[in-house]
Amino acid sequence: MSLMLNNYCSLEPRIIRPKLVMASNLKANKDIDVDFAIKNGFDGVDWSFSLDRMPFDNESKTHFISQVRKLEGHHVEVRFHAPFHNAEIGYHDDGVSQWAMELYLETLEIIFKAGGQFLTLHIGLGNIEDEKICLVKVLKNLQALKDFGIARGVTISLENLMYGPTSFPEEWIEILEEVDIPATFDFGHAKGCAPVLKGLWTPLEMLYQVKERLIHAHIYKEENGDGHVPPDTIDDMGEDLLDVMIDTSCKWWVIELPEKKALLHTKELLKTYIESSLSGV
Repeated sequence: MSLMLNNYCSLEPRIIRPKLVMASNLKANKDIDVDFAIKNGFDGVDWSFSLDRMPFDNESKTHFISQVRKLEGHHVEVRFHAPFHNAEIGYHDDGVSQWAMELYLETLEIIFKAGGQFLTLHIGLGNIEDEKICLVKVLKNLQALKDFGIARGVTISLENLMYGPTSFPEEWIEILEEVDIPATFDFGHAKGCAPVLKGLWTPLEMLYQVKERLIHAHIYKEENGDGHVPPDTIDDMGEDLLDVMIDTSCKWWVIELPEKKALLHTKELLKTYIESSLSGV
């Protein structure tokens, strides 16, 4: 394991309390999300960029950085997430993959200028057929993004998806190991991917395979055709998964739910779980 992963992902005892993090809404006004996170005591915001609202021009860039600074001024950490549909760095067509690379490079640059240190990205997000994604190109371009980010103090991590190459645990793990980057583990994607539904893997087995690389987790009950489903109880999320996570260095627990009432309810469930786990009850 590289020095970079040792710095971020070494296992540690139950000492550091996980941060309970709000996922920003892709379509909502980010100013509303900023104020909501501060008012409701979230430890962090996982800032999701939207392709049609990227802060690349001077005016939007200035406003974006001011929003980040406002959160940090209230001791709310900000990390970043780029769910760019069909922006595929591994696409077999060089024109598409080069456009995607330029998009991610520019995104890393804006994160750097905002003082950010983390970005979660994806392989196979959208409606691109798996056979049109080239693993060799994926590895080459991820390495380039990793190196570009490191030069600016930004660490990239790769999320598992419900569909596409990273929905197959072996492929996701292979990419993580070949490029030597951290993992973002999504509960709903793990529960709903084909290998798990077919009984070939369990979400717990997937988590064990990446736990030393794990720096981010996306937490909710499950994903269906309408989006992310909120939990009613801690068991709905998978207490076995949480028990593994709390013993790793992953302290960025993102509640990926857009509806504010469900978001706050899940926050309280996780807060109670964490307090119980840390106290040994």
